[in-house]
Amino acid sequence: MRKSMTILRYVFAVVLLLFGAIGTYAMFTEGYNPQSEGILLFGKTFRQLHDAIMMSYLGPFVRLAQLFAGILLLTKRYWWIGLLFYLPFAVNIFLIHIIHDMPPAHPGFFASGMIVSIMNFVLVFYEKDRLKQLVVTPKTK
Repeated sequence: MRKSMTILRYVFAVVLLLFGAIGTYAMFTEGYNPQSEGILLFGKTFRQLHDAIMMSYLGPFVRLAQLFAGILLLTKRYWWIGLLFYLPFAVNIFLIHIIHDMPPAHPGFFASGMIVSIMNFVLVFYEKDRLKQLVVTPKTK
């Protein structure tokens, strides 16, 4: 089981690096273009929410956070920092898609958000005992 979680961690890191690199490159070279992501297929509420996020400072920050977390996940010593660092983003992505993108208007966009979120949730759940030791200090007498 440990080996499969290590493989999942590396796959997750590569996915984050790909999404982050592609998104960051496009964001800095072309600016934000809603048509490039197929956002026009979505409902008005989701489109406005996504456009507001991507046109604010959060758009580039999310892309750079993906790169940062992906790089940390590839390390042997600091991978757990990348996992915990990306957790709030994963929760946000998951909830935005579940609340504002149901039924999915674009299956690929929905799936990419769910894959990134669920991989993070699975890794955090599997490593919860190890991560708990980092966050909670046991009381000793």
